[in-house]
Amino acid sequence: MNRRLTEFQIRTTCRALIARDASLTGRQLRKELKSRFGAVGKTARVFQLWREETESTRREIAAAALPTEVAELQHRLQIAETAAAENLKRAELAELREQAHQEHWALKIDELRRKLEEARTENAAGQGTSRVFPV
Repeated sequence: MNRRLTEFQIRTTCRALIARDASLTGRQLRKELKSRFGAVGKTARVFQLWREETESTRREIAAAALPTEVAELQHRLQIAETAAAENLKRAELAELREQAHQEHWALKIDELRRKLEEARTENAAGQGTSRVFPV
């Protein structure tokens, strides 16, 4: 027999279980629904209601984990700002090094192209008497 659980049944069961144990899982909820009502409900629907009901509990736990002292928060902010400034300085230095590296090799490549072109010109004029790069 297909028995449909009402939203009220699921939510009240969930709230009762959360009151007993704040770390309620969706599987525990479905197990309790099966024992109370003989049905577990559709997984997606039950888990969606479970997430809605446990959201406030998760928010309360997360809020309790946050530091409440203003001085501690200011200290953490100062540390984070210092780290961000150091990271920015390091990134700018890396960018300058990369720019210098690119310019250096662009000049080298240009120089080699000019030498190659000169050698080709000499080779064409001298009909093979000149060697470009002696080995």
